[in-house]
Amino acid sequence: MHKPKRKRQSGKREQIIRTAEGLFSRFGAKRVTVEEVCREAGVSKMTFYKYFPNKVELVRSIRDNWVEEGFRKFDEINAMEIPFPQKINLMTRWKVEFSSRVKAEFIRELVSIDDVMDRAKHRYLRNITNAQKKGEIRSDINPEFLWIVTEKLYELVKEESWRNVFSDFNQFQQQLRTLIFFGLLTRSEGENR
Repeated sequence: MHKPKRKRQSGKREQIIRTAEGLFSRFGAKRVTVEEVCREAGVSKMTFYKYFPNKVELVRSIRDNWVEEGFRKFDEINAMEIPFPQKINLMTRWKVEFSSRVKAEFIRELVSIDDVMDRAKHRYLRNITNAQKKGEIRSDINPEFLWIVTEKLYELVKEESWRNVFSDFNQFQQQLRTLIFFGLLTRSEGENR
């Protein structure tokens, strides 16, 4: 009799998370109250606080789930036996599809959490180093330098200056990918260096 109760409680926790994901994705976490999450999820505030001490912890839980989902997807793509440019295309496509489901305000709220960036940096450096060892990307570029450039580019996301040039986030992401991984020069110009 004790096990079904745990299963039901776990279901309520997941219902809170799914409901909050939907609300936060549409409106941003700052605009949504615990009361609104509870009402939409069909749970009491007491039930909410049984699983989450506050809204910040709920946001962290959602963020952690999304980060793990992203890492799993990127690892899956990285393990494919396809050329590196195709991997980058698939990773970018997944990222754009994911971003299109979520309001930019909520993404900015999540991006500002530092421990996610530390984990992302570790994986990014590992993936770049592995691609260099395989000869898929240039070995004369320092992976740490690429990370610094990537961090600075994320500042563009936060400050939204890209909106002055692009009508949507997908166009912005596509241009960033092209610049970082394919550079400014045409292939023949780069080869004649």
